Amino acid sequence: MDWEKHPVSLHCTLKDILKEKDISALQLSKDIDHRRSTINDLINNKDIDVKRIPAQLIARLCAYLDVTPSDLFKVIHTK
Repeated sequence: MDWEKHPVSLHCTLKDILKEKDISALQLSKDIDHRRSTINDLINNKDIDVKRIPAQLIARLCAYLDVTPSDLFKVIHTK
């Protein structure tokens, strides 16, 4: 596939999931013992194309929120 003609990006749906479950970023950060700044970056999809997201963080998010990685991340076409 020609990725320049058909660019894709990863989109984190954490903001929507937290809103649906009525959980704040601060509460999530405390409960899963992870930096709030990283949680906020995921919520806002900040630099998600260049940011490394540890597998342990993804596992904690999924377990805590009772979602799958496919629920947490979506591939979107950017063009």
